[in-house]
Amino acid sequence: MKPTIGTLLDRIGVLTQACDLDLLLFFSRHPRTLATAEDLAGFVGYDVQQITRSLDILIGGGLLQRSANRTHSARMYSLDRAGPAGGWLLELLDQSSKREGRTAALAGLKARNSAGPSASTARAAPRLRKVEGAHA
Repeated sequence: MKPTIGTLLDRIGVLTQACDLDLLLFFSRHPRTLATAEDLAGFVGYDVQQITRSLDILIGGGLLQRSANRTHSARMYSLDRAGPAGGWLLELLDQSSKREGRTAALAGLKARNSAGPSASTARAAPRLRKVEGAHA
């Protein structure tokens, strides 16, 4: 039996906004991307501040790695499909890549956000950790 989108969101724990999900879906299609935050904003359709926040969430949750070279505006981003979310991430990406799954995931995120910040923070906090060997 396939886990539901809600179960997958709970297991992964760090996604809170639509931008987080859409950026994750972008990286699932482009797992190694050299880009600026402005490029990503254009590719995904969110403003730079939202992209920056979502990048921090995905990196902090161990789902994405970013090159440490701060001298260039473009950074290398690598999706970590085998990271802390493991198979849950792959299943979420598979289900969310379809229209019905993305709609269900967005509804799940909206429901978590309407439950209040303390509920979503309590769910996400244990999963937000630095992954050994990850580059920020």
